[in-house]
Amino acid sequence: MVTRRHALVLAPLFALLGAACVDLFHGTEFETLCVRSPEACAVDGGAPGADAGEPRPPRPDFCKWTTLEAEEQAKRACAWLGACEGPLGASTFGSCTIAAQLAFDCVANPTLRPAGNVDAFWACMATVRSCAEVDECVFPGGAQPCTGAAGPFTRCGTAGNEHVRLACSSPTEARPVGVEPCLIVGKTCVNEDEGSTANCAGGLGLGNCTATKCVGTKAVACNLSGAKSFDDGIDCAGYGARECDDRSGGGPRCVPGPEAKACPASEPPTATCDGGKVTSCVASKQIVVDCQRLGLGCDVTIPPPSYDPGQACVKGGATPCVEPDDSCSETMLRSCGRGARKSVDCASLGFSTCTVTNGRAACGPRR
Repeated sequence: MVTRRHALVLAPLFALLGAACVDLFHGTEFETLCVRSPEACAVDGGAPGADAGEPRPPRPDFCKWTTLEAEEQAKRACAWLGACEGPLGASTFGSCTIAAQLAFDCVANPTLRPAGNVDAFWACMATVRSCAEVDECVFPGGAQPCTGAAGPFTRCGTAGNEHVRLACSSPTEARPVGVEPCLIVGKTCVNEDEGSTANCAGGLGLGNCTATKCVGTKAVACNLSGAKSFDDGIDCAGYGARECDDRSGGGPRCVPGPEAKACPASEPPTATCDGGKVTSCVASKQIVVDCQRLGLGCDVTIPPPSYDPGQACVKGGATPCVEPDDSCSETMLRSCGRGARKSVDCASLGFSTCTVTNGRAACGPRR
């Protein structure tokens, strides 16, 4: 899970509440494959990358992948997402890759495994071969055009796409220029005003957050967004947690399932670092995330959110990068995610270029 944290941890992803506006209104729009070639995203059209008539591959068993395979598959999925939909917030390549590794690597993240619609999103993205198939993963209710306020704006999807944040350059019936599936960070999308600004948020959204606590399986975390409180938490059910627990103090926590190892009830619930791993004890069940397998270190100097101890996985290598820090070198894409440099050769995935727009890098057209 990846949620908002200060600049030491995240750029967005996946970033304070104002970051979404900066992300959108800075510079010119990103020309995605779907914007450049709408036929590439037409389900009935000749979608580049997929062999006509071939059924989609079966859902992979993430837990059969090695750490190296999980990282390579994470890069592949996130490269396709950025190329087809446009990088925005959590879908920026570096941040997306870290989130995908947490979903794909059962050794790095053995206790809070993706479930429900979070699992469905990553299982779908793990097998994409075309922009049309990326659309199917991102927009369960069907690809959604931009309508709304004049000028650049962000808004939430509707009619089955409520978990998706759209960046739009105009109120025309055109493709979005950037898309952030909020499921990447375990959230839904909330419109913050009359149609010009949207953000990924917890289930209570804007104006309904009165206390940081558990509400069913939801870990509610209240922050301020202007004059209204804003739920910045997650739904623990999206990570296989059987319940949310706030009885031990320190904020709401996701309780892992019975497969998690037991830990002493006396062990503090706060996140701690242990040999490159972050651990936490919740309702006598241990949560563990192996930061090293993500290319990161463990740092609890600034405590991570109680519901997401894995956010203590930050800074990669001896000289960590600082977000935003995306670049292209011919077809090689490099992007910073939580302080770790993530890279992919777009050509190895069949793309012809790598392009940087608004400081965000993405692979370009299919060859």
